[in-house]
Amino acid sequence: AIAQMQRHVQVKDPDVQRLLPEQFQLVELLLESSVKEVTEKTILLNNGKEIDYGLSVWAAGNGPLPLTLQIVDLLGEEQSAEQNIARGRIITDAWMRAKGSNGSILAFGDCSCTTKAPDGPLPATGQVAAQQGEYLAKLMNKGYDISPVSQEGVILPPLRHPDHETTVSENIANFATRSDEYAKPFQFLNLGILAYTGGGSALAQVATAPNAEPIKGTGKVGNALWKSVYISKQISWRNRFMVVNDWVRRQIFGRDITRV
Repeated sequence: AIAQMQRHVQVKDPDVQRLLPEQFQLVELLLESSVKEVTEKTILLNNGKEIDYGLSVWAAGNGPLPLTLQIVDLLGEEQSAEQNIARGRIITDAWMRAKGSNGSILAFGDCSCTTKAPDGPLPATGQVAAQQGEYLAKLMNKGYDISPVSQEGVILPPLRHPDHETTVSENIANFATRSDEYAKPFQFLNLGILAYTGGGSALAQVATAPNAEPIKGTGKVGNALWKSVYISKQISWRNRFMVVNDWVRRQIFGRDITRV
């Protein structure tokens, strides 16, 4: 549960304090205090405490879809053995293949979880899902055999089509793995973190290259970085024009709240 702080708290970092709106009020995170019941004027917690409120905002994550849970149950022991980490998501190997499916089921995005990744399970964000989808599309377009015949009970990585010409990045991966027969595993590239803080300001941390120092920006500079990345990720020039047009209209006439 999260409650608005009643006591005054001074932010130590002046740069952070400067970015906050004038009427900004901090909140307090209550650990081991899940919400048990919400009445007309009171929020009841599982530890017996009560919080009086005027406006209650419910912000909860999405649970797994029934189809996802059904697939997890049908795939058996290989899925259930690691559900303490996956928490209702489909466990996949490094090539987005659901464990227990012999390569017949592919899963990526929020419904999947790769427990054996070098950096641990990846966050359920659009950035991860987009890179995973692009990775699988390349494997399919290049004719990789997603579910090759297993050897001694071990499912091999996707097998390269004999007519496929390898790229420079694939040649580098082949040299590192000492094999040119199989597809390289998925590798997530963290492109940065963006957060809009209101009032035309934002926090931005944009990665330019792996293991390189990211570009950081706050306030108006961070907002410019945030908008530039947002525009660059649009799938068409039509979408880019519509987004910029919406920003200009909002700046001139204010936000349209007639349909809120």
